[in-house]
Amino acid sequence: MRINEFSVETELIIKLIDEGIIDFGKMILKNYRHLGINETEAFVIIELFNQKKKGSTFLNPNKIVKNLSMTMDDLLPILDQLIKKGLISIEIVVNDAGKESEIFKITKVVTLIMDRYRQTIEDEVLNKPKKFASQEEELVELIETEFQKQLTPLEIEIIRKWVSEDHFTLLDIKKAILDAIKANKFNLSYVDGILVKRRAQYKKSQEVSYKSEEPEALKAFFESWQK
Repeated sequence: MRINEFSVETELIIKLIDEGIIDFGKMILKNYRHLGINETEAFVIIELFNQKKKGSTFLNPNKIVKNLSMTMDDLLPILDQLIKKGLISIEIVVNDAGKESEIFKITKVVTLIMDRYRQTIEDEVLNKPKKFASQEEELVELIETEFQKQLTPLEIEIIRKWVSEDHFTLLDIKKAILDAIKANKFNLSYVDGILVKRRAQYKKSQEVSYKSEEPEALKAFFESWQK
């Protein structure tokens, strides 16, 4: 689901950044290469965030030049590239008095970083190399790592049941774990609910497919009987 082009997850991260729970500067410096920018461009984005945090939402090159000790000739091409890449966007807003003004946004930076972390988690969950004695052992380590907690004997028994009794495939269980992580539901009952629901949906689709084919099958049977 999207809110003004950005996901609910991204809106949550932005809120955490605005409240100082997540350090925006550290996040940018750790990920700027994955954004396709260099270190100088990263510092410009951090400076824009600092200005926005102080309530200045108008793109003011003079302030950036002053605070970063760089020349206007150096800055303007950087701003141009960041805008072309979509990392900075300029929007027109109208206040209550009907007056228009320009504001800058750097929300897409957060969106791209979130997408990268999401892909990293998916790769870890779905494509982790096999080095375990059993599927149960692999799932226990995966869940304890991603949920950041030690599983109880009862929870381990639930995992054993998924594999040995319910015969869910390893890939299906991993996909359910991934969906639980995305939903911030770090418990096995949520994962179990996903697995049960998806199996029920699959059985229902199979039943519908069978019923849709049944009349043709009966027709062929009767035609062959008449012959």
